[in-house]
Amino acid sequence: MRDDDMTGDDLPVTLWGPPNTTGSAADGRRLAASFDLMRAVLDGTPLTGLLTLLAERARALADVPLAFVALPAEDANTLRIAVAVGEGAGRLRGLTVRRGRSMLGRAFSSRRALSARIAADQTLTELPPGPILILPLDTGEATRGVLAVLGRPGAGPFSPAAARHLLLFADTAARLVQLAEDRRAAARPDEPAQTGIVPPPATVHANVTPPGGDHGG
Repeated sequence: MRDDDMTGDDLPVTLWGPPNTTGSAADGRRLAASFDLMRAVLDGTPLTGLLTLLAERARALADVPLAFVALPAEDANTLRIAVAVGEGAGRLRGLTVRRGRSMLGRAFSSRRALSARIAADQTLTELPPGPILILPLDTGEATRGVLAVLGRPGAGPFSPAAARHLLLFADTAARLVQLAEDRRAAARPDEPAQTGIVPPPATVHANVTPPGGDHGG
């Protein structure tokens, strides 16, 4: 695995515009996915199970073959793919990338969604060529990881509408998972916290407010 140059662009500012007040089938699917995750939180599902469900629902919302979640690794300069679902997921789990030289790290550090087309010889050689959307898992206080969805080879880039729905879902999901881990820690104060989405990153990021203000699911 190489940490070569991996290019990508910030998503357009229009993604942060006002929500669609007329409602749509996409709104319904996103809300249903969020409620699925909420039920899992209330059921006491462990962190790995919650992150897996998060990736599964994101994959279904995006209608793509692969989705994964990357979290800060023990080395503060790297992110590790903790959960992957879909085609070729087994090749990705456990892989790490350097935060300073990857699009995953760029989305994590900037706390902004990124969209790009992956080439086979770039940062993660295991990723198929095709569009990728990388979304920060932002709790409102800090980014705890990133969610990525990968389109089929040869597919066009994610539309602004699709990216916005996934961004709203990622924000809601991050807050729900954080709530679950906070409740778990409060219930068992003598047990060490599970590593992953709970501890803040080693590097404290500035509180960046995206254009258009706050967002949520």
